[in-house]
Amino acid sequence: MPESRQPLRPGNQKGYDRPLGLIAAVAVHALLFVGLFTVFQWRTEPEAVYAELWSPEDASGESVAGKAPKTPDTPLPKDENAAPQPDPQQEEAKRLEEERLQQQKLEEEKLEQQRLEEERQKQLEEERKAEEARQAEEARKAEEARKAEEARQAEEARKAEEARKAEEARLAEEKRLEEERAAEEARRAEEIRLAEEKRLAEEKRLAEERQKLEEERKRLEEEQRLVEEKRKAEEAARIAEQKRLEEERLAEEARKAEEARKAEEARKAEEARLAEQKRLEEEKKRQEALRQERLRKERAEQKRIADEMRRAELARITGAPQVQSGQVGKTTGTPGARVRNITGTASAEYAASIISCIRPNIIFNVPAGIQRGQYQAVYRVRLLPNGEQVGNPEQLKSSGLPAYDHAVVTAIRQCNPFPRPKDPTATIPRSLEIRFDPVDDNSGN
Repeated sequence: MPESRQPLRPGNQKGYDRPLGLIAAVAVHALLFVGLFTVFQWRTEPEAVYAELWSPEDASGESVAGKAPKTPDTPLPKDENAAPQPDPQQEEAKRLEEERLQQQKLEEEKLEQQRLEEERQKQLEEERKAEEARQAEEARKAEEARKAEEARQAEEARKAEEARKAEEARLAEEKRLEEERAAEEARRAEEIRLAEEKRLAEEKRLAEERQKLEEERKRLEEEQRLVEEKRKAEEAARIAEQKRLEEERLAEEARKAEEARKAEEARKAEEARLAEQKRLEEEKKRQEALRQERLRKERAEQKRIADEMRRAELARITGAPQVQSGQVGKTTGTPGARVRNITGTASAEYAASIISCIRPNIIFNVPAGIQRGQYQAVYRVRLLPNGEQVGNPEQLKSSGLPAYDHAVVTAIRQCNPFPRPKDPTATIPRSLEIRFDPVDDNSGN
């Protein structure tokens, strides 16, 4: 972990060394820049050089040239071995060109020095900013460390206070338990003393003490056994926890695979759902057609039963053979079902509505060769004033066909509550006796 730097404080001399060194370096560079600038400001101007030629003299002071023979008209012979004399103009031009090139070189060096100085200034500025940023970061980290240290000390103080309070509470609890134990021991000692006073025989007292010692031994053994069982249980729990974690990992992998599989199944299920929806729509149309056909048959059945009820009532009024026990319905050879009168007078419409409610729910395949009246079942149904059934239908007579009896009971339960009579003034009887014949039920379907 990198070492945290301390923020600059007035007492930290090491922190002040760097800014002083930085200022000294900047001052030296500035002086160097001023010196270079002053040097490059010097201009080297060409200077005229004047030379005087003097003729050599001899010891007498006369000019040598004067002693030479005066033959101005005769040209001097040329010395072929003498070196050619340089042209003064060419020499001057060459010197000026060299001075110009030297001046140009000095100007280029000056520009290069200026560029280098600018780069140094820029680098120094960047270093200064970086140093300021570093110092600010060190100050921020030091402040964060100080706050963290203060928070840690506060947390340690809080935990120490909590530990102190917990220790005080524990000591108080131990003291209370010790007092209770002492009171319990005193109470037990008192009981033992009273028991010893009551004992008449020393042998009985010794036997009781031996028994208590044996119980104490057993209790200690039991406690040791419980501790061992607890240890084993904890070990088993740890192993189970490791196994559970492994199983959870495997389950997670299986879940991901299952999710992928379910996504594929969902896609297939969606395709199947669309196909099923199409099939259900077709099935719904077919069921609607069957329902319409069943309603048509039920209306025809209700009309037929109502006609039979009206004929039975007419036969009763005119003195023709009547049904027994004041019941409306069929006897042997007469189709229909027996339903008690609601108000003492036969209600063909109500009887037809009850039969049309129950009969479509009877699902039974009638064996071949059965005659009407051969197998009949009679049930009593108890009703509430709103037509709801109370309890299960009571079988008064079995048809002899258990499957048919079961189908009749199921159909009666499905017709709950019974339909109410159309006449609002009519009351529903508390109980009804209904007779069923598989031949009539099959013909009604």
